[in-house]
This record gives sequence, C-alpha cells and structure tokens, in this order.
Amino acid sequence: MPSGHHFYEVDITNHESIVFINSIQVKNLKGFLWLWLNLPGIIKSVKRHSGAYECIPALVSPLQIVMVSYWYNYRELGDYYKGNIHQQFIGFVTRNPTALGMYFESFAGNKSGKYINGVFGLGKNFRRR
Repeated sequence: MPSGHHFYEVDITNHESIVFINSIQVKNLKGFLWLWLNLPGIIKSVKRHSGAYECIPALVSPLQIVMVSYWYNYRELGDYYKGNIHQQFIGFVTRNPTALGMYFESFAGNKSGKYINGVFGLGKNFRRR
C-alpha cells in the first residue's frame, strides 16, 4: 500500500448496528415528480435522525436512487418509520401504487469493514449524545 494511506478496522461499539439499504425507482411521471420534489427532505430527515449515524445516498439514474444508512439499532430505525417524512412517503405509495418501485433490506452490522483514509459506514458507530 502506498505510504501516507491510513488503513484500519474498527470495533463496533454497540453490537446492534443495522445497515439499511433502500432503493426507489420511478415508474411513471407522477413518481418522477414526487421523488425529485421529496428526495432532499428524505435525505435530510435520515441524516438528522438521532438513531442514524451515516447516510449515503446515490443516484443510479434520473429514475432510480439507492441509499445506504447506518442505524444504532432496529428500535431507532423503527422510530424513523413513525416520523412525518416516512408517513408522507407511505401515504403517497398507498394513493399511487404504480408510481414507484422500491426495495428495503436490512442487515445486522456485527463487524466493521476496512477503511482507507477516512471514517465511513459502520466505522462511524459511536454515540454522539
């Protein structure tokens, strides 16, 4: 490895971390408009939630986004589901069932990855409060 790179692993502090992966894919014009009007607020709401310690949104195409978020535990991820932004999302999907395609997957993060030159993902698992 070239000199100057910092390569490391970390211990996960609470052993309850959750890696949550979700993707939203536009299926029609109504879904396209909803996604692009609401996506900034969705990203902000995850980043501001006290139970999330990392959020990495990615644009796959103008018709699909993927977001990986890291949560201290399932309780706090569940708390996010009860919030206003998520309830608005569920309301839209209920009223417009063909507008968006989506998937949600979650995994227990019991071991960190390897990191080079930064603190990312599960490596950020520490309590800020």
